[in-house]
Amino acid sequence: MIESLKAPQNRSSEFYVPTVSELALTVKTISPDTLVLDVLKEFQNDSELMSLPVLDENHIYLGAISRRHYLTLMTKAFARELYARKSLDLLLKDNPDIFTAPLIANGLDRIDQVMTEFLKLDPGLMYEALPVINGDGGIGVVKVADMMLKLSQTQGKLIDTMQQLSARLNEEVANAAALQRNLLRPAEIELLGVRGLSTLITSSEVGGDFYDYYMVDERWAIILIGDVSGHGIAAGTIVCAAKAGVNFLESEQEKEPHKILERLSNIIYNTAHQTLLMTMFAVCLDTRNGELRYANAGHQFGYIYRSMIGRLDALELGGLPLGKDPDVVYEQEVTEMDVGDRLFLYTDSIVEEEDDNGECFGYDRLESLIVNNAEQSIQDFSDNVLETLAAYLGRHSFTDDVTLLCVDHTERTHEQHHNPDTHSNDFELVRIVEAFYRTNPNPVSPNINRQNLVFLTEGNFSDLVPDLAVQGVRRILHRRDNISQHLGWDSLLKQHQHACHDDLSAYLHYPQHYREFFFTHTDDKAFIIQEAEAWLEELHLSDMDRLDAFVLLLDELIENGLYAAPQDSRGRQLYPKGTSRQLDDGEMLSLTIAIQDGIMGVSLTDSWGTLTPSVFLERLSRHIQGQGLKSGIGGGGLYLIWRMSDYLQLRVFPRKQTQVCVFIDLNTLFEPETDKSFQFLYHTEVQETVTGDTFYVTNSATAF
Repeated sequence: MIESLKAPQNRSSEFYVPTVSELALTVKTISPDTLVLDVLKEFQNDSELMSLPVLDENHIYLGAISRRHYLTLMTKAFARELYARKSLDLLLKDNPDIFTAPLIANGLDRIDQVMTEFLKLDPGLMYEALPVINGDGGIGVVKVADMMLKLSQTQGKLIDTMQQLSARLNEEVANAAALQRNLLRPAEIELLGVRGLSTLITSSEVGGDFYDYYMVDERWAIILIGDVSGHGIAAGTIVCAAKAGVNFLESEQEKEPHKILERLSNIIYNTAHQTLLMTMFAVCLDTRNGELRYANAGHQFGYIYRSMIGRLDALELGGLPLGKDPDVVYEQEVTEMDVGDRLFLYTDSIVEEEDDNGECFGYDRLESLIVNNAEQSIQDFSDNVLETLAAYLGRHSFTDDVTLLCVDHTERTHEQHHNPDTHSNDFELVRIVEAFYRTNPNPVSPNINRQNLVFLTEGNFSDLVPDLAVQGVRRILHRRDNISQHLGWDSLLKQHQHACHDDLSAYLHYPQHYREFFFTHTDDKAFIIQEAEAWLEELHLSDMDRLDAFVLLLDELIENGLYAAPQDSRGRQLYPKGTSRQLDDGEMLSLTIAIQDGIMGVSLTDSWGTLTPSVFLERLSRHIQGQGLKSGIGGGGLYLIWRMSDYLQLRVFPRKQTQVCVFIDLNTLFEPETDKSFQFLYHTEVQETVTGDTFYVTNSATAF
C-alpha cells in the first residue's frame, strides 16, 4: 500500500513551488534479513513501487533499492539461482549499485532544487525515485516523474505572477528551460550500428518539440521525434510527461513502435485531458539485419535516403496524435535500411515556415535539399538544412520550434552470446505459389523473414518482379526447369539453412573440368577472360552463341567485383569504372569455373560483402519496367548476369564476402529472354541453427 505523506496546510497566494514532502509517498520498508525473492515479489506485485527503503533493526536508514536496477539484475538467470534462498544483505554486498541513490532528498526541500541537483548527478535518469527523509524521521520515496510533472505545472503560475516577481521569475523560467534541456538526451546520437545528430531550436523559453532514443538488447535502436500542439509552458508540461513515459518504456525494453505510441498516448491523454495533443514518429532499427519498423501518430512522414541507389523514400503511414484517444491502436510498417542509408525526421515547422510573401518552405524544397546534400556529413547536412531554411525566410528566427534529426546506419551488429539450448524457428520455410498469388495478390506479411521465403513459379514471372521486389521477395524458383532438377530441388529450397562460402563446390561435387583464377590487379581481367575462353574452346563443350554469352557474362561479373563491390562505409563506390589499380592488401577476388555432367558453374567471390538484396532487386525491377540504366549509377550488369544464366545464386556475408554463382545448362539452347530462377541469400547473424521444419503461409501457399 502506498500513501502520500502529509502535506502542508497553508499556502501563499503567490507563486509557490511544492516541497518534496508534498509529493513523497510512504512505502513499505524492509530489513536486510528479507529474502531476495520476497523483495522481487514486492516489485512484481506493485508496478507503481519504484524504490524500497532498507532499515536495520533500530529503524536506521541503510539505503534504498531501485526498482529498475533490482529487476534488471534479477532477470538474469544466474542471479535468481545464486540468491534464490539467500537474504538481501548478501545480495547488496555483491551488488552495491542497486542499493545506492544519487542523493537523499529532504522533505522540506523545494522540488526544483532537488531536480537541479539530481540531474547533475544522474543526467541519464537511471533512477526512477529518490529516498526521502523528513525532519520527524519519516521515511518515504518521491518519484522523479512526479517531480517533473509537478514542476512543469507550476510554471503556469510562474507566468501569472511575472509583474510582482520579475527578477525571481526570470530566474525560475531560465531554470525551467534549462531543466527541460537537461531532460533531453545528448544531441550526438551514438548507438550500436547507428550514428546521428539531433538539432532542436525553441521559439520560446520552454519548447514543445521532443526527441529521444535508446537501445534494446544491444540490437534494436529506438528513435523518436515529437511535437506538442503549441509551444511554451503548457507544451513543456506535455514534453515532460512524454519523457517520463519514454524512460519507463526504456526500463521495460519496449521496442515495438506501435506499442510505444499506444502507451504514450494513454499517458498524454491522462495528463492533458485532450487540452493538448502531441504528434510523434517512432522508429525501431534492427541493427543486425537492417529491418526498420515504424509507426506514426499524426506526425510528418520520415524519409530514408538510400545511398547505394540514390533514391529518397517517404515512410508514409498515418495515425491519430497522442492524447486524442486513450485506447488508440496504431498500425506499424516495415522496410529495410542498408548500411550507409540515412534516416531523416523533422517537425512540421520546417515545411510550414513562411517567407514574407506567405509562401511555405514546403515538402518539394525539403526533399530536393535532402537528395542534393545526402553525401554530406551529418553535421554539415544538418547545418545546410537550417541555413537553407533561414535564407529562404530571410531571417534566422522561427515562429515555431524547429527540430530535425538525422541518423546514419553505419554498420551491422552481431549477436554477442549464443545459447545452444535455445530452439529457433529462424529456418522454417515459407512457400508462396505463383498461381495463387496472381489470383490473390495480397501483400506478403512483413513479419515473415525474407531469407526463409520462396516464391514458386512454373513460367515467366518477370511482370511480378517489381511488385515482389518492393516486398523484399528475393528467392524465386522455377519448379519445372531442367537445371533445378540437376542441382537438386531439395538443395535449392534449403539454401537458407546454410552459410556456405563455396556454393559452386556444394552444387558440383565432382566436376570433370575445373579452373580457378585469382586477381592481383585490375589489368588481370583481359588475360583471365582470354584464358577461360580458350580453355572452353579446347573442351568443345559449347556452341558459339553460348561461348559469346559466356565471355560477356565473365566481363560483367569481373566488372562488378573490381569496381561495384569496393565501397566505403556509406556505400559509395571507391574506384571509378576503368581505374587501373593493384588490389589492396587483404582484398580478395577470385573466379572459379567448374563443369559437371553438362552443367557449367561460374563463381566470382570478393571480400567486400557490399551487395544488398534491395540493390539487386531494384536493378532487376528498373530493367524489367524498361527504365534501363540510372544516371550516375548504372546497374545493367546485374540484370545481364541474370538474363545470361539458367540459375543465379548470390550469397552475401555483409562486409565480409559476396559470392555470385551462375549456372548454365550446356545441354539446352541459349534463351536469354526466358525468366530464370534466382536466390539472394543475405546472412546477417553470426550463429544459425536449423530446425528442419516447414511452415506454410495460410491461404497463400501449398505443398508439392
